[in-house]
Amino acid sequence: MEGIILLADDELNSLEFMQGIYKGLIKHNKYPVLGLDNLDLTKSSILAINNIKALIIDYTFKEKSNDPDLPHFERRASELLEDDNLHIFSLIYVYSQENLEDTEFGKKLKKKYGENTVKFRIKASDRKKIDSEYEGILADIQKWDEEHSHLSVPNIWNKTLGQAIQNIFRSLNNADPNWIKDLYYSSFLFDKKGEPINPPPIDPNVQVINLFQNILSEHLIQNKELRDKIEEYSQANFKNTTDSKKLTKLYQYLYYTRTLDTDAIMTGDVYDLENDKYGIIIYPECDMNTLVSKDKNVELLCFEKDNFKKIDDLLNIKKDNENREATINRAYNQEPPRIHLLPNFVTSDSKVITALIDFRFCLELYKGSYLKDRIKSRRYKVNSPYIQQLRQRYLAYTGRVGVPAIPQSIRYSI
Repeated sequence: MEGIILLADDELNSLEFMQGIYKGLIKHNKYPVLGLDNLDLTKSSILAINNIKALIIDYTFKEKSNDPDLPHFERRASELLEDDNLHIFSLIYVYSQENLEDTEFGKKLKKKYGENTVKFRIKASDRKKIDSEYEGILADIQKWDEEHSHLSVPNIWNKTLGQAIQNIFRSLNNADPNWIKDLYYSSFLFDKKGEPINPPPIDPNVQVINLFQNILSEHLIQNKELRDKIEEYSQANFKNTTDSKKLTKLYQYLYYTRTLDTDAIMTGDVYDLENDKYGIIIYPECDMNTLVSKDKNVELLCFEKDNFKKIDDLLNIKKDNENREATINRAYNQEPPRIHLLPNFVTSDSKVITALIDFRFCLELYKGSYLKDRIKSRRYKVNSPYIQQLRQRYLAYTGRVGVPAIPQSIRYSI
């Protein structure tokens, strides 16, 4: 029994039809059911609950005004369901007095959440329809589970995540009730009077989040139930195949995150430069705030859109070489020391390429002011651990030390 059903209707306690669905779902005792009578509580519940099995929601809500002299006012579920910052991955049932499926709202909702995910229902006045209504919802949930069997892992993940967060918050609070403030100021340098010096070398907000995430990651890794579930599902579905388009989308999500103009300039940020050239910030994150605010030089590893077309020359691959594919595969495994490949890189004209960085010629310096002024040309960043791998390989290449070759006459002697 994983997940919870949310049922939201301002007439939940008065309308026989919706009350009957609510009581029927509770009677079957398959999932916990939470009844809500206003949109604000519904939104708070969606944000607070990790695993929603189904959202059942009325289209119109009559709510009381804060001013007792003013009449009740009407709100609609569309303000919640169309909110781009609210993410729901479950079945959604929208109840109303009229058919909404073919309206602008209905079409928009199906496009956002999926054709088979959103279901529009008419509120009936016939009590005989109540049983078939809630039984149909339970049957839909069972079918959803069967079609999304892979969600058995995320369901355990959600539960583990929620418990880990509660455990960490409690432990941090017991250790230091001021832990957020103390970690925040750990990013700062201080003057002789003990006052923080602005700007700090690293964004203090990011510092707090990163430190918490490190602890959270360890808690998840230590959870045996989650590890066993991942192994069980993966081995049971070993022969399932995924087409290349879906794999491309998956690895784009793993490698890159879209950035907002409000995000701090950080290590891994990718800038669209001039003439189909791109640059990735590799300077250590702990210095980025200082470099940008003081308009110092920032190191970027740069490459051109068509670099990968030169891979045969870079790897000395002869024409008609039967080992060409194996040689290029080794490059994707980051074996040749002087180049680095980033797969599924999306260019400014939306083409998907393999980005090739040649460590011999890639380093360029850009002023902090230049990066700030061109913030809209920064569309995404390279995620961890791939940005750490890129930095490590670049530093290893540039840190090589030339030494004399060992003479042939002393080789192999024991």
